[in-house]
Amino acid sequence: VEERPTVTAHPSFNASPGSSEPRPADPQSIDDLDTAICTLARQMNAQTYRMLMLVREFDDRFGWQKWGLPNCAEWLAWRCGLSLSAAREKVRTAHALREMPAMSAAFASGRLSYSKVRALTRVVEFHDEDRLLAYALEATAAQVEERCREIRNASPERTTASAWRAWEHRALTCYRDRVRGTMTITVELPLEDGEVIMRAIERA
Repeated sequence: VEERPTVTAHPSFNASPGSSEPRPADPQSIDDLDTAICTLARQMNAQTYRMLMLVREFDDRFGWQKWGLPNCAEWLAWRCGLSLSAAREKVRTAHALREMPAMSAAFASGRLSYSKVRALTRVVEFHDEDRLLAYALEATAAQVEERCREIRNASPERTTASAWRAWEHRALTCYRDRVRGTMTITVELPLEDGEVIMRAIERA
């Protein structure tokens, strides 16, 4: 007599009553999936905030000099596999958050995404932070980016006190490392002037 093999049901399948055919286990409901995804998104937002704070401290302490790199953005791009433009934005956003306590708290708790925060840091000096935050918490990232674009285009910062403040805070510092024979130059300029210089450096 030929011996038949024993069939064991896979744990993810349940047999239907009155049938020998296995059926898939019940999947998560759409509501459960929605909750799980949104929870993870908030956790990712909070972790992104923590990363930016670490990046800011690393930059404040010139940690990138240990690897002989010219700035924190280049170190971040190299070590974390980012494009240089994305790395620059993260470093810029991390430093801009110093002046944004309410938005920093919302970002740290996961209520704001990095996409929203990145846009908001470009206009907070021209608008009330609490009003911007209230809007950002209710709007989509696309709406926040569009609103911030409108604020930047309508803002008189180029001809008012904001422009003078940016001009008065301009600075240039040099650090000479005699051991490695290198020099680090840090420049603070109004945003528009800085963009011109960065484009020139990239072309060079």
